[in-house]
Amino acid sequence: MVAALGSAAIAAPSVAAAESRATITIGGDRVHVIRDRRHGDRRDRWDRRERWDRPACSPRHAVRKAERMGVRHAHIRRVDRRAIVVAGRRHHHRQIVRFARAPGCPVIAYRR
Repeated sequence: MVAALGSAAIAAPSVAAAESRATITIGGDRVHVIRDRRHGDRRDRWDRRERWDRPACSPRHAVRKAERMGVRHAHIRRVDRRAIVVAGRRHHHRQIVRFARAPGCPVIAYRR
């Protein structure tokens, strides 16, 4: 019975290794695991799908950030896929702030 459990324990990792394109070699006192990273296994690189999962700058976030920057009566002037333009007043002058759609709403342009 112990021999049957031992052979099942050796067979289970080899089935999982076959699905993940890895080679397990058992010989002597060592176990060698070799991963095949030619096509499908690119975990070390940035996954482009994660870009859409991150929280981007929304118009609400842009208005709040403009208000924290001192722009009064901040309102959305224009929204496109790359930037958000917020307009308002500061020190009795018109202010226009352009924010990128990246997380944290980085400022692209600030015009008085």
